[in-house]
Amino acid sequence: MELGNIEIRNISKIERIGAHSHITGLGLKENYEPLDIADGMVGQHSARKAAGLIVKMIKDGHIAGRALLIVGNPGTGKTAVAMAISKSVGEDTPFVSISASEVYSMDISKTEALTQAFRKSIGIRIKEE
Repeated sequence: MELGNIEIRNISKIERIGAHSHITGLGLKENYEPLDIADGMVGQHSARKAAGLIVKMIKDGHIAGRALLIVGNPGTGKTAVAMAISKSVGEDTPFVSISASEVYSMDISKTEALTQAFRKSIGIRIKEE
């Protein structure tokens, strides 16, 4: 069995401009009180304060290897808060946004859609043959 040539390339992270690309953090003071406007976040004081506590727990090692599910009505800022949590934890924190319409697609099963999202979030690519 011959494997042939293997090419190794550097993979650079591509930052696309999107609806939430301006968010750089939660916009909290040192005591986790939210500022009115900061880090691309406006309003959502209660949600940002709660998210700040989650970030603190992650940094203190109380939440590790877990997923976070944020639910709510459309347009309430779930993706913005999730992006802000990701940025607050660290720039290298994997963040993947997935909508219900992607999960309930007619093209692939729900399990496959979620599996793809998880693989994407942790940077795993599995080639099945």
